[in-house]
Amino acid sequence: MHRFARFEIYTCCMTSASSMDSVSAMNVPNPALPDSIPPSILARADAFVTKTAFLAGLLAPETAACVSSLLMDSDADYSKIIDGHHIESVVLKDALNLANKQSTLGASTELRRRILVALAHHYHLLQNHPISDGNAAVARIIVQMHFAQIGLHPHLWSLSRGIARRREEYHAALDMTGGTQECQLAGGAQQSDKTLLGFIEFMLDVCHEEVDYMTAALNRRKLRESVTNAFNTNSRLTEAGIRAKIAPAFLALLIQGALPRSEFNTFTGLQSEAASNQVGRLINIGLVVSPPSDLLTLEVALPDWFVRELLPDLHKSW
Repeated sequence: MHRFARFEIYTCCMTSASSMDSVSAMNVPNPALPDSIPPSILARADAFVTKTAFLAGLLAPETAACVSSLLMDSDADYSKIIDGHHIESVVLKDALNLANKQSTLGASTELRRRILVALAHHYHLLQNHPISDGNAAVARIIVQMHFAQIGLHPHLWSLSRGIARRREEYHAALDMTGGTQECQLAGGAQQSDKTLLGFIEFMLDVCHEEVDYMTAALNRRKLRESVTNAFNTNSRLTEAGIRAKIAPAFLALLIQGALPRSEFNTFTGLQSEAASNQVGRLINIGLVVSPPSDLLTLEVALPDWFVRELLPDLHKSW
């Protein structure tokens, strides 16, 4: 099964007591939405569904698996930017594993309202739990899990990246000061509908921005430009003896995810021996893999250094 198939595929068999305790403690009922929701927010939620579906349609399964793995690895770095302290990747993965077992949005069937409930749930989690011991990171994992349940393909875009870019606004929307929050005690005063809707609207903006970023970088025209530029200028490729001429063949593989080896060789425009030589070099440098179970097929691989050619701002620190 491909790694992209379910967001929960990020989980691993290792366990972390701190992450499990954080998720176990962060159980709050799904909040009721305000009786009156502005049409603009509902429209943004509808558009969000359309945009994520379009993004998912751009990527073949093998390519999506590579992208999702790299985005997950970067989430720990974004968490450090957002929360001010380092969270080990394994903690995030363990928390996701546990969240997947106990996280649910209830029985609501209207897609856009389920999105709003997921964001409201995130808000209430952080109003009821102090931002410590990785709670904030766990809360973000839970909302990503909700997005996966809804079918918003959160493995193909990074909510954490978006929040890192706008972390001061995020903290303000949660009424945080000095990296802490005023906890809402059980039976205490509830946050106003206006405040909750303001947070939901902010989070929808963040989600739209991140999906737009990935869509712009991974559309066919931009991919062609990025791949062509990389094959002409990237020192790893030139030093490995990989010819710029085969960039279109690699682009075809990137778009398709996998190709018969003979078909890829044809796309290179080279004679058989020269094409096979170039394939070997691509495999050696980690851009292409040949599954042991099917040596006649080539699959795309995207090491971090090449992803930086496609997504140059992915690892940017704000």
